[in-house]
Amino acid sequence: MLNINGIEWLHKVGCYHTTLERDPLLVLEFCRKGQISWAGGALPCNQLKAGEMLVYDAWTSGALTRSADYCGDRILFFEESIKYIREHFAGFLIDIKMLAQKMCRPGRPFIVHTKEEVASAFEKIDNKSKNLQAEYGRLAILELLLTLKNLDTQRESICRECNLSSMQIEKIYCIRSFICENMDSHFTIEELSNKFDMPPTAMKLCFKNVFGLPVFTYARRERMKLAAKQLRECDRGILEIAGEVGYNNGSKFAHAFQDVMGMTPKEYRKKYRMTNVA
Repeated sequence: MLNINGIEWLHKVGCYHTTLERDPLLVLEFCRKGQISWAGGALPCNQLKAGEMLVYDAWTSGALTRSADYCGDRILFFEESIKYIREHFAGFLIDIKMLAQKMCRPGRPFIVHTKEEVASAFEKIDNKSKNLQAEYGRLAILELLLTLKNLDTQRESICRECNLSSMQIEKIYCIRSFICENMDSHFTIEELSNKFDMPPTAMKLCFKNVFGLPVFTYARRERMKLAAKQLRECDRGILEIAGEVGYNNGSKFAHAFQDVMGMTPKEYRKKYRMTNVA
């Protein structure tokens, strides 16, 4: 065990090493082998697999079950670690209590899916002498805390709640960006599937899980939002604006705009100008 001023690092412990003598503010647990499950553990989203990290607090620690072949690392942050982190990691603005509030919910540990920087941090003290473990351990702890501080918890929550991999989430965000950057073009599901190397069915399901709408519905909504902005802010003709959002047919554009915005482009522009004048 590595002990650094209120931070305890339990290195390569098994499934039976679970008793805590006091309550930590925050726990980072990295699964090297086996798995961890909790309430409703039959569901994939309630399991931690090898290569992933679990973030939780004292309220959750007793609800975790580790498989018989489990092996992993646990880093526990206690009250006195606050002062140590503030003094030794000055300039990084890391607050353990704020991190715990950001990451932890009662009975619901937070999964950080496979990330190279997380695995690399935990490997830093492998095969090191006791003296070197302390030095490398401090560096690894800083890296892990910075990773959590800068983590996009919204994406990670989507991974957990929808049972999607981080790679799938990343591809879906790339697809969304591609659509929004090419509003003047329409793409089929097959074209998007080929471009981003993702099966069509999986892509459609993942996209809806992440953004709450089917791909084409989302794309049309974003096109109409852009068109509405142009109608409000410029004097270009409606047909020209329609072309900028991928519509060469004025009537089809007007129909799509009314479906999304609740009024025709002409009505929308007139209402905006009347409101602006008023």
